[in-house]
Amino acid sequence: MLKRIFAIIAIVLILGWIIVTAVCAFVPFPGKEAVFPILVAGCIFLPLLLWLALWMISFLTGKKNIASFETKTNDELFNEALKAQGVNTDTPADETDDSRSEGDK
Repeated sequence: MLKRIFAIIAIVLILGWIIVTAVCAFVPFPGKEAVFPILVAGCIFLPLLLWLALWMISFLTGKKNIASFETKTNDELFNEALKAQGVNTDTPADETDDSRSEGDK
């Protein structure tokens, strides 16, 4: 619920920032040369900062969402590729049956 409330607030902030930037672009007023670049930079950095905050909420609560990313080891990726090809990966590599006899080793 916290993430949903935060997401709604983030959308309102981003839309409001874009509207203010658009109004500032077309309406002449004193000091526009100083304010407009800040508003344009905010259009870039505000969504990034809000995504980072959303990711941090997910990280602290231990829940995954669209802002979460997973890192997988090479073994996990390899096992997923094998499963996609229909190969059984339930048996660990050191427990596999070796067809060679003891004399061949």
